Amino acid sequence: METPTWEEPAFWASTGSKTYGGRDVSTRTALLLPAVLYCVSLIADSVSLLPIDTYIAGKEHRKVNNPPWLDAPNPFMTRFDFWHRIMTSLLIDGNAFIYTERDPVTAGIRALYPVDPRIVHIMEQNNGMDLRFQVNGEIFDRSELLWIPAFTMPGRLRGLSPLENARQAVGLGLVAEEFGARFFGQGTAMTGIIQHPGNPTKDQALMLRDMFKKQHTGINNSHSLGILTGGATWQSVTITPEQSQFLDTRRFQKVEIALIYRVPANQVDPTVTSSWGSGVEEQNRWFIDQTLSPWLVRLEQAISTFLLPGNRYVKFNLDARLRAKTAERYQAYAIGIQNGFLNSDRIAELEDWEPMPDGLGAQYYRPANLTPVTAESLKPPEVPAQLAPFTGQADPNNNTGGDIAEPTGDPNSGK
Repeated sequence: METPTWEEPAFWASTGSKTYGGRDVSTRTALLLPAVLYCVSLIADSVSLLPIDTYIAGKEHRKVNNPPWLDAPNPFMTRFDFWHRIMTSLLIDGNAFIYTERDPVTAGIRALYPVDPRIVHIMEQNNGMDLRFQVNGEIFDRSELLWIPAFTMPGRLRGLSPLENARQAVGLGLVAEEFGARFFGQGTAMTGIIQHPGNPTKDQALMLRDMFKKQHTGINNSHSLGILTGGATWQSVTITPEQSQFLDTRRFQKVEIALIYRVPANQVDPTVTSSWGSGVEEQNRWFIDQTLSPWLVRLEQAISTFLLPGNRYVKFNLDARLRAKTAERYQAYAIGIQNGFLNSDRIAELEDWEPMPDGLGAQYYRPANLTPVTAESLKPPEVPAQLAPFTGQADPNNNTGGDIAEPTGDPNSGK
């Protein structure tokens, strides 16, 4: 019997992983960094806000009603909450797992529940031809637990966690944030050493240090005047935040976190100037194409392939995010109506308006000087008989049935 191959969940997410900067990076500590929290919440919120629709593939390509579990995944979560948890799992752990509760008789899906990826063990069987999942000691197959991986490497089962693979950058950001907090909290402008000309005892040195620290440490005592007696002198041994480029380091860490999640840097750090597009609409389009679309395709293909029957598929509706200004939208609608590929009902649907009564909005229009191209329209036009040139042949339309006689004799003789 073949021994199954197990791949453990990323325990770093719970226990933390030490970085060169000395900080443990885990799910909890990573989200303490504002740039990480912003990027994760921005992408998760953006995906969760989008409507999701069901279609039938093929020639019809028409929208149909969503299955109930797609609009209301389970009795305890809204659709927004459900997709937000799925996206958070992907953005932090690199894997999302969905438990599918099925009807015991029909095997149809009744509800969907997100599963914490930190407790899921993936087991590979039959030389990679089958997968099993262990959750708290219980085994599930692929019909019971839907697995959506993020970035994956050959030879590995689990998707790679963005935070685990970039934990050094996250750790440096946490160290820089801690340094800034301690700088303002402890008044490090006074940090240095006290030089004493004599030979004080250990207790005298400790007492001098503690008294000086008590009077000059903390935000309330920052920049206070220090007094030393007995010939003692103060020597600063620290460098200023400007010398250590503290602010530049913090700014650079924000940009690095933005790169991890492919979020435009100017979204994370307002001091960064965007070099893509000249307006908000162009930058929004970049965010959709480069940031959201890969995540949306992962979700759409997973749901369509493993949870929907037949030729049905789901698609997130991006129309709301791509919506242009009012004047530009109305101009586009006018072009659509004039060229016959939009009607009033379709525009009302796009704008969330009530349709026109009595089916009046279902009518399509086209310009009066344009007609469809057909085989009949490609034939040459018929010429009236009275305008046809003389050919010396019988007129097929001549009602007399006689032939037209050719003239004889000399045309100049008058006979």
